[in-house]
Amino acid sequence: MIMKEFFNLHNIFFVIGGQGISYLEFCAVLFGLTSVFMASLARAVNYWIGFVYTALLFMMFLQKNLYTNMLLQPISLAINIYGLYRWTKPRKDEKNTRNQLQITFLNNRQRLMYLVLLVSIVLVWGFILTRLHLISEAFPPARSPFLDASVAGLMLTAQVLAAQKKWECWVFWIALNIGNVILYISAGLVFMPIVAAFFLAFNVIGIIHWNREWKKQKQIC
Repeated sequence: MIMKEFFNLHNIFFVIGGQGISYLEFCAVLFGLTSVFMASLARAVNYWIGFVYTALLFMMFLQKNLYTNMLLQPISLAINIYGLYRWTKPRKDEKNTRNQLQITFLNNRQRLMYLVLLVSIVLVWGFILTRLHLISEAFPPARSPFLDASVAGLMLTAQVLAAQKKWECWVFWIALNIGNVILYISAGLVFMPIVAAFFLAFNVIGIIHWNREWKKQKQIC
């Protein structure tokens, strides 16, 4: 009976602060935290876990009728596939001692380029969100289109940088999760601020661990 209930992912798993958390949502959080933790340790297995996480998020957003968030998941999947390839199939001059992609830093020109990319994503995606309900009635009018676009922009930019094993990806992840903690608390949520705080803690671990790994790489070179 327990297993039957568990695999019925739409059912409520537990209630916290008067808010029901479904099995699907709990599984997504579990896989998400595991993926980020493995990424913070610079382990390529994070991408395999991330594939499952993306699929669970797609189902969860579909269930909750959050179609704009759902539409981001195929993009995230494509970036994750690219990341797995880059991490495990680097060129000879990019390999670390584990024969995987080395951790590197962006130069100032690249940092400016990614900031421009972030702003572009926010403006374009925010504009699309303001028009989605005009395209189809399946999409409800966006309440905060440019806020949603900012979250999407930070996430996608961080994923692209992580796929290239750029240390700066953690700066974007930290900015994203600080914003999430504030937004969730202001919205009166209980479970999601706790989850975002765990994500933030793993982001801090990542920024510290990747910096140490980078210094080790320099010593070896």
